[in-house]
Amino acid sequence: MSRRPVSASPTILLRINDGAFHMHRSFNDFSQAVRSAEAYAGAGFSVSMISATGRFLMGFDARVHRAAV
Repeated sequence: MSRRPVSASPTILLRINDGAFHMHRSFNDFSQAVRSAEAYAGAGFSVSMISATGRFLMGFDARVHRAAV
């Protein structure tokens, strides 16, 4: 029985936006994509997780922690 090779194409795309700046990151591992999306959201970015076929999967709102002085 032959095994089909695993595709090297990304399965998850993150669309990262802070209102003025926009970028994409791609991942083959779903759990790594989630951890990265949460980290970007924690840094103040709005993140959309999209499948390789273009379907919206999840959204992460920006979480900005402001220190009171």
